Amino acid sequence: MRCLIIVGSRRDGNSLKLSKKIKEELKKERIICNIIVPGNQKIYTCTGCMDCDESGVCDFYDDMISNIEKVNKSDTLIFITPTRWNLLSGDIKIFMDRLNPLYVPKKLEGKKAIAIAIGSTAKEDFSTKGAITSIDSFCENAKMQLIGKYEFNNCLDFNDIESHLDEVNKMINEIKNKFKN
Repeated sequence: MRCLIIVGSRRDGNSLKLSKKIKEELKKERIICNIIVPGNQKIYTCTGCMDCDESGVCDFYDDMISNIEKVNKSDTLIFITPTRWNLLSGDIKIFMDRLNPLYVPKKLEGKKAIAIAIGSTAKEDFSTKGAITSIDSFCENAKMQLIGKYEFNNCLDFNDIESHLDEVNKMINEIKNKFKN
């Protein structure tokens, strides 16, 4: 089983800390995980030229070439995004847009996905719902199977995710069980 964790924050904060914890715990189950942080890579924004619909290859030569290879090799994608204005991060959105070369040949179809949103406010309905909905819509359009949706709120400072350890451990156990099925 191979898993790719896509982290939507460039900071060494809650999203990256959570991704490392997930990777560490899944490794114990012999699940190979790679973590990428698109915001720290050279990735151009999609221009919507649609050339990749015909060729299956993007016209840009950037870090998405290796990212697409990692997506192709992965059984499950875990999207971890901080919320910004009740939306997913721009880095995750750009990453999703650039997966278009995989859409027409249906190379995303059937892959599993997990959506994790980390909000800075205590208002659950305000901070994370929109980000989860965006990831859910992406997965539905790509015909991926969204097997988990998780929200963590009140995580403004770099280490606030650590105050949610019970929730984090519960989520990780659920993810482990989903991978076993």
